[in-house]
Amino acid sequence: MAVNPDAELTASPPPSADARKSLVWPLRISVAWLLAWVGLVLWAAQSLATRWPYELHPLLVVLTLAIPGIVFRTADLLFMRWRRCRLAGWQRTGGRLAALPLGVFLAVSLFSAVEPMSMARFEREIASLVAQVQASTPVTCPADGRYPVDAALNAYLEQSGGLRQGTLHQGSGRFIIELAGRSIDIDGSTLYYDSATRKWNRFHNDNRERAKAFETLVKPLAPCRLTLS
Repeated sequence: MAVNPDAELTASPPPSADARKSLVWPLRISVAWLLAWVGLVLWAAQSLATRWPYELHPLLVVLTLAIPGIVFRTADLLFMRWRRCRLAGWQRTGGRLAALPLGVFLAVSLFSAVEPMSMARFEREIASLVAQVQASTPVTCPADGRYPVDAALNAYLEQSGGLRQGTLHQGSGRFIIELAGRSIDIDGSTLYYDSATRKWNRFHNDNRERAKAFETLVKPLAPCRLTLS
């Protein structure tokens, strides 16, 4: 039977037993790292989706570290499966560098997707407080500043790390509930509900334009300091 010499030259030889054996631990290590990064991303995303509303959040740093790790480890595993050898030297360094911008882009995209979930959950859970204030307007400021909330809202405040201090601004048949939001820096953010628009709004306290507009909005109203309890 005639043998095609070109086929012999182009055919890749099967990996030797030693070559396959040498990849066992690198494969296991890469899989372990991949699972660790994936677990960290899932934890951070779930936490961000259920946390008290925020303008940026420290967990964004976790995503920007973990997702490039997922990208690199996935590429590393695919390379070992395809070439039957590890990424090494300049290829490994180049792979890490290439994974960084893609991973950061994916991290920001994921953060942008889960951040509205946090706000949506907040609005659902805090609806009982809005209804309570609406039913009792004008609210008399409690002597000790403590404003009672129901068990469900109290559980949400505990689970989400809610900031319980706030201010109720009221007057002329209108009220505004002001609560503190979180941020990646020490300046924080502001959450407020306006009974005139029946909507929650949020802004970072560094946003001078929004902060000034809010001050103008509440200036004609009487403030009442509250602690949700």
